[in-house]
Amino acid sequence: MGHKHLRQAAKELKKIRKWLEKLDLDDSAVEQITSLLEDIADHGGDAERILRRMLEEEREQRAILEDERELLQAILAALRTGAPPVGDIRDELEDLIGETVEITVNFGPVAGTVIAVRNDYVVLEDALGRFVYVPFASIQAVARLD
Repeated sequence: MGHKHLRQAAKELKKIRKWLEKLDLDDSAVEQITSLLEDIADHGGDAERILRRMLEEEREQRAILEDERELLQAILAALRTGAPPVGDIRDELEDLIGETVEITVNFGPVAGTVIAVRNDYVVLEDALGRFVYVPFASIQAVARLD
């Protein structure tokens, strides 16, 4: 590698290091990136290939962080309302189709037979044959009645 190319590579490494300082990465990601930078400096590796790999690893880290953020938001929402996460409620109620249940909601208990489970609500048929629609967001607990 010529002297001019080495100076250009050194400038690029400085830019990359400044860029890395701005990112909020965990220790393993920093170690991987440091290893890649050392590969560039020590072995004159294919810088473009290595930079693409670094960008892909950053995207993966961001995707993981986004998934964790969404999970934490769902947990916080459940803690605020006292209700279990919607997916858990839906799964539990689907297992109870045809069964008589008591659902505790914000304003008190509702009893009936589980007729259907939709995207964000459950349909019960009460003792008088009326259909009761209960939104998942209002559900605090579900109990099977024998």
